[in-house]
Amino acid sequence: MPRHARRAFTLIELLVVIAIVALLIAITLPALRSAREAARATRCAAVMRQPAAALTLYQNDYRHFPAHQIRLPDGSRHRWFAALAEYADTRIGVRCPSTPDWEISRNHSFGYNYKYLGSMRDLNIPGNPFRPYESFPVRDIHDPTRTIAFADGDGSGRSLPYAPEGPDQHPDRWGNHGYTLDPTYIPLRSELGAEKYAAGIHRTFLSERHRGVSNAAFVDAHVAAVTPAEAYADNRLWNGHGFDPGADPKVYGHHLDPHVPYKFDPGSGQEWPYH
Repeated sequence: MPRHARRAFTLIELLVVIAIVALLIAITLPALRSAREAARATRCAAVMRQPAAALTLYQNDYRHFPAHQIRLPDGSRHRWFAALAEYADTRIGVRCPSTPDWEISRNHSFGYNYKYLGSMRDLNIPGNPFRPYESFPVRDIHDPTRTIAFADGDGSGRSLPYAPEGPDQHPDRWGNHGYTLDPTYIPLRSELGAEKYAAGIHRTFLSERHRGVSNAAFVDAHVAAVTPAEAYADNRLWNGHGFDPGADPKVYGHHLDPHVPYKFDPGSGQEWPYH
């Protein structure tokens, strides 16, 4: 080609091309992130189905739901997910794919509806029908299709930063006490106990990590997406009855789920984001 016919890009043209490419990347990246998170949410729901089925088999065999944890003679704790793993030959390490680094123990990414399905905390007080425990054994519930068994949880470390409590603590405290979930309102028997919430005065939350929603496995073993705002509207998705009689003792069915008239302990320092 003759030298006079050659033409190079000018600096302005190069800058325009770079700007267009950058704009296209900026447009497509959120869509890619959304697609990636949607894939994680789908995988999370699939992972949940195995322990959800194990819960049904466990309850059918033992005629009660597993305890949230059992303290063994050596001081270790046998938690609900370990009981299901042993019973149904599932892997104890199943977790939400959005929390790959969480320790499968106290920081488990799936929290159990322990207040209504099986809390083995000592609560040997008059009027507690589950004496000597807070709610164990729980043998049956009335509405398994509308009762959360376990779900994606952030634990008591919902608000960052959440620093380790000491030098020997696991550095990932985002899911501290994540293996349990507190309901909207705690039952009256919990108010009378030593610890109201999963971690003393710190309540544990459903997670919003799947684009604002949580995957939840229900007692009948189906898995569905639930928004925390929906789950925390009242206790109907927690108490096993499919409805919430509320705090008014004059309301029909109030005796089925007497709960305290507040949603969090002000002394915990936690904020309640669902109104």
